[in-house]
Amino acid sequence: MQTPMRYKHVLALLMAIAMPCLAHAQDSPLSQWYNYAFSTNPSMVGSAGKLRLHLFYRNQWPKADAGFAFYGAEADMPVGKNMACGILITNDKASAFSKPTASGAYSYTIQLNRNTLVRGGISLGMIQKHLSTSDLIFEQEEPSITKSSKISLDAGIGINLTSGNLTASASLNHLTRPQQGISSESDARTNMKLTLDIGYTYKIKPATWKNGIEITPNLIFQQQGTQQNLQISVINNVKGLLTGLGCRKNLQSDPPTVIFLIGYKTQDFRIAYSYDIETNRKTNRYGNAHEISMTKLFDTGRKKKHKQIDCPSFL
Repeated sequence: MQTPMRYKHVLALLMAIAMPCLAHAQDSPLSQWYNYAFSTNPSMVGSAGKLRLHLFYRNQWPKADAGFAFYGAEADMPVGKNMACGILITNDKASAFSKPTASGAYSYTIQLNRNTLVRGGISLGMIQKHLSTSDLIFEQEEPSITKSSKISLDAGIGINLTSGNLTASASLNHLTRPQQGISSESDARTNMKLTLDIGYTYKIKPATWKNGIEITPNLIFQQQGTQQNLQISVINNVKGLLTGLGCRKNLQSDPPTVIFLIGYKTQDFRIAYSYDIETNRKTNRYGNAHEISMTKLFDTGRKKKHKQIDCPSFL
């Protein structure tokens, strides 16, 4: 016998309230992590050397009818000889839950020599965990919810080394371990997240090509609580056409996720679309994941105080 629709809504609500109390939450995965200025690492603020605006959207498991989506906007720019700042606004939705965030970031750059620099960054912001019951249908009286929203302080730090075509960075996010539950009895906390990544851009210049070909392999390792994820990707840039192939693996148990990417890039503009294919049969039936990002650079007219070092093209 099929469960009546109204009971499904009640069950979904109960699960939404109980799950944060039973497990520490993890951040949404991002297949195009290398396209984000400081969602992963605040030290990347100012790395473009110009005013940068970035928009992004990710739809996870569209067939699950639960509304798993992560989207937002970020902007950053240099504000002094070695300083830069940025802002980030996002929302992470999962069924009746939403998690809007707003944060600011600051970075400082130390140039070691002509081709090498070190950049450190910090971020500070607010996270709101919110539960909406407006679209839920109850058979009898609506259950009493003592608190449907919590606001917590969030902070992160990061460091980045760029030397020629090589870049490597490390960051630690959620230093304050923001509250995850929304009920007054819940004290579930978001785990701190460690991120390590490295990438290198190989430039091949055929005699008949002006700009040549860029091949950028990159690797990222993330640990958040007991979750350990490793992603390996290769991005190719041929006359502005971006193509990529990657693999993300939960090192504990889950089968890997295969990532395909296509996009277009000019000197001041980039748009990219990626498609994740779940090889896990349990989650594959809910559909895969779609992610799209767009970045635009603007010349602020500021006179550069020192020589700008170009980061690898995937940044």
